[in-house]
Amino acid sequence: MTDWILDGDVIADVERATFIFTFKNNSDQPMLIEFPTSQFYDYKVYNAQGEQVYHYSNGKFFLQVLKYESLNSLEQIQWKSTWNYKTNDGVRAPAGTYTVNVILEIWKINDKLVHSKPATSFTFNIPPENIAIR
Repeated sequence: MTDWILDGDVIADVERATFIFTFKNNSDQPMLIEFPTSQFYDYKVYNAQGEQVYHYSNGKFFLQVLKYESLNSLEQIQWKSTWNYKTNDGVRAPAGTYTVNVILEIWKINDKLVHSKPATSFTFNIPPENIAIR
């Protein structure tokens, strides 16, 4: 049993996908997680051929601040991120199956350096574009 669980889910509609990342303290002790910047997570989206189509942090800047989150035993924290299906090249990703690889940018847990950051992957489908909306 690990001390934590990272899970991912998605709500996908015609215009966007909302990713939900849940980090749970799976231990019987309180947990203090530390982030070195204002970036709590990062993720990449890959098409069915394994090609990266979107990288969340690409072109973004994050504050250099320490952020702490305290979680009691079995308590969890969630983050949500919305993607409008635009690739990093600015074009809409076509309908199909995609994989999201997410990593939490945790620096320390209970004042100990994290050598293997929490990560998970999940798949979802982008529905066909509704051209009537345009």
